Amino acid sequence: LTSADVLIRFFHFDASISSQSAGYLQIVAPGIFFQFNNNTFSGIYNGQGDSKTPFRITAIGLLVNIVLDPLLIYGYGPFPRLGTAGAAIATVLAQLIVYSFFAYRIFSNRFPLGKMHLFTALKKKPANRIIFLGLPVSLQNALFSMFSLTLAALAARWGAIGVAAQSVGSQIEALSWMTATGFSTALAAFVGQNYGAGKYERIRKGYRLTLYIAGSIGLSAGILFFLFSREIFSIFIPEAEAVEAGGTYLKILAISQLFMVTELVTQGAFNGCGRTIPPSLTGILFTGARIPLAWYLCSFPSLGLNGIWWSITLSSIFKGTLLPFWFLYFQKKILNAKKIKEKIL
Repeated sequence: LTSADVLIRFFHFDASISSQSAGYLQIVAPGIFFQFNNNTFSGIYNGQGDSKTPFRITAIGLLVNIVLDPLLIYGYGPFPRLGTAGAAIATVLAQLIVYSFFAYRIFSNRFPLGKMHLFTALKKKPANRIIFLGLPVSLQNALFSMFSLTLAALAARWGAIGVAAQSVGSQIEALSWMTATGFSTALAAFVGQNYGAGKYERIRKGYRLTLYIAGSIGLSAGILFFLFSREIFSIFIPEAEAVEAGGTYLKILAISQLFMVTELVTQGAFNGCGRTIPPSLTGILFTGARIPLAWYLCSFPSLGLNGIWWSITLSSIFKGTLLPFWFLYFQKKILNAKKIKEKIL
């Protein structure tokens, strides 16, 4: 709320755009409470192996957002024309509705694990374990946002075209990224259950199967982005200059789609085993490397803005290559040792 103007000035937008952007952030900020809790509630259900319930509840929120956006942005019927403020209000209301549905189920006897209480005394051992597991992932996600903002600010040096290519292009790429994240979440729950039960061979089979399924999606998305980059981008922004820049973004990022999916799936496997440090460390180091690499590549006149996209692709290739080998080592050294120990006992 208090630093919205400072954050927006970081991008050097025009005065009118900066004002609208800061206003959007100030309205959306209170909704962060609901967003954080919604993610926590989803994690509780996913950990039980129930991904349908959070999907249904989240889908309701998305539908509410889709309906309210045009009504509040353009002011149809009795609704006022609010512009970007309307989009922010629609987002917060959607998050509030999702939170209400989750809270109704979790803080009642309808919850499978029994009625939960909003305020309860913390137990030291479980709390420490949660912090130990969650801190690396939280740090990775926080730094990922900071790195992305820095790259967006760098793209803003090329004006609105650079910002549009980065923002819209990343939203299009999210089709494969979010799909892979879903498989990663499912695999984490599957691996966690089997890791606790000592069924290590099922972990290997589940990991390989998930890699095949998600990898085929990532490969298909990469081919689609590469062959039809401009056509896909033009659906969202028809201006020729933006289509040219955005199409190039998708074509370059297409090369890394398979590696990006592989990284996310392997991250889920590690998290399910309670080993959150390897994927977080890999993610922080190589995602952070995008910034100096982008600055360096952008200095070449032949690359310019495209240097940013190449820094993202190259880092994704490194992450998607290193992390599976790390998990392979983990399987051989840790899982095999546990399996032998249990046979002896």
